[in-house]
Amino acid sequence: MNITIAGANSFIGKRLIAIAEEEGIHNITAVIRPVCVYKKELLRRPRVKVIECSMEEYNKIGDMTGVGDCFINLSWTGSRGDARQDHKLQKFDYECTMAAMRSMADAGYKILVSAGSQAEYGLCSGVITEETPCNPNTEYGKYKLNIYEETKELCKKRGIRFIEPRYFSLYGPGDYDKTLVMSCIKKMLNNVDVELNECTQIWDYMYIDDAVKALLKLCESDKTKGVFNFATGSHRMVREFVLDIKTALNSESKVTFDSPMNDFNNLIINIRPSIEKLKSSIDSWTATTSFTDGITKTAQSM
Repeated sequence: MNITIAGANSFIGKRLIAIAEEEGIHNITAVIRPVCVYKKELLRRPRVKVIECSMEEYNKIGDMTGVGDCFINLSWTGSRGDARQDHKLQKFDYECTMAAMRSMADAGYKILVSAGSQAEYGLCSGVITEETPCNPNTEYGKYKLNIYEETKELCKKRGIRFIEPRYFSLYGPGDYDKTLVMSCIKKMLNNVDVELNECTQIWDYMYIDDAVKALLKLCESDKTKGVFNFATGSHRMVREFVLDIKTALNSESKVTFDSPMNDFNNLIINIRPSIEKLKSSIDSWTATTSFTDGITKTAQSM
């Protein structure tokens, strides 16, 4: 399969390229921004072709890459912190993404993949399935949902298969260093005390390699389409995950859960994703990396 990946230097993109190359059955075109520091590493990979293209030029991306089988868009400039509520920035990402989707459809790609997010659901109670009504409460979530709806319609008209992995909480080597998991790992590796709020929110963390392998299987199948929740299905209180990090790292850090800082800004309270659709679509798929194993691998990479 000829796979083109935009946002190849992203957290997901780097592992996606590495694992796709390991499979040895894919030819990969990596789309990166001009003057990207990741370019030298990509050029050392024998099955990877590199194309430099700014997001402002995504309306031409199909002309640059030529025809292919599967296009996976991972590009986004405002996925963290306060940027999620930046209307102008989120609109820019949305417009560039849709320009890319239209350009790749025109180029003859058979599969379009857009990286979705649990932010599309907004505040939810109970188990979240792919049929749960979406009511995003951030600009980020709203524009991600717009991309899902518009790309779905585009693909329906063109007879193209559309897949949206709707990610909940990924972690692993190369993740953003200010996430809860990464900040805890850094402190605990150095036996620094960790002060958090009550951390009673329900969460579900998925190791990056499990997510990437599941996505590749969806793309390799000739039947799967639509939105898929990407998580492990093992959701529990955040404080339990934090204590597991301490145990996995054999850290001497003192962990307390009574700080008024480090809150979640009431944007998301609980996450209980159902992954039954993902499991039934890929031969009873299940995540193979335990949380503690994933933490150990992430810490070793640091």
